[in-house]
Amino acid sequence: MIRIMDGVAYERKSGETFTVRAHDMGNGHLEVSGVRDYVMTELDWTPAMIRDHQDMVTEALQSEWCIADRAAKLLKISANRAKTRVRRLCKAMGASTLLTLTYRFNEVNLDQVKLDLKEFNRRMLRVLPGFRFVAAFEQQKRGAWHVHLATAGIPASFKKRNLNGLEVKIKSFDLIRAIWRSVTKERQGNIDVARRKRHSLSSPAAIAAYISKYIAKNFELGEKGSNRYAAYGDFTMPPVMNLGRVSSALEVVEVAYSILGDRVVFNQYYSPFGDWFFLHAEFGKAAIVPS
Repeated sequence: MIRIMDGVAYERKSGETFTVRAHDMGNGHLEVSGVRDYVMTELDWTPAMIRDHQDMVTEALQSEWCIADRAAKLLKISANRAKTRVRRLCKAMGASTLLTLTYRFNEVNLDQVKLDLKEFNRRMLRVLPGFRFVAAFEQQKRGAWHVHLATAGIPASFKKRNLNGLEVKIKSFDLIRAIWRSVTKERQGNIDVARRKRHSLSSPAAIAAYISKYIAKNFELGEKGSNRYAAYGDFTMPPVMNLGRVSSALEVVEVAYSILGDRVVFNQYYSPFGDWFFLHAEFGKAAIVPS
């Protein structure tokens, strides 16, 4: 790739080193990445050659194909950033429960769904202070929306006084379902519950992966500028740790595994082009999912 900076032409090439970073999100969750560095080499171009290159680039950028291609790439970048954010929020809170909020009514208005979700959060805070969640929106083939919601800290039951003033226990998900129905009213909302104990959702990392997979889909279908996910509550996200540079991809893997401690690998990825490595690990049972 050619870059023109301060009237000088440079060529960007893949370097020999990798920068390694780690993100410890608490609750035992760790992500480690190693990305190949790039080097900029100055080119011996005359001013005329630089002008010719800039004219050629300007003409190419104005073509319909290039405009469409750039828009697609920017959308993909935005989707990946959102997926990363959602994944890390789920891990930071130690997600243990997945709720799917639905409607029997064919609710096709996403703005209304978001208002419902905001009101649901407000009412939940009355019975469970500190309630927090990450939600992704999914549209069904018939056009109706439902919400996939990852949360944590849901007790087995809530205590409530009946009409006689006696304290009784109510199953937590019966109460949560009643709250959602009080929000949706005649649109007849319902909630499906998936606990972390299920094999398919065996860890916070699995729940995070499940929620974040809808983000890219929503970016492809959603309107420009529309939020593809929602997060409510207090989330503390520690800063990324820079672990320095290493001279090979093998050293990236060695550094990643050296800081695991008692964690086990949930999954790991290695770029087919050899320019990045990514690893997720957590405490407890996990399975390596190679890519």
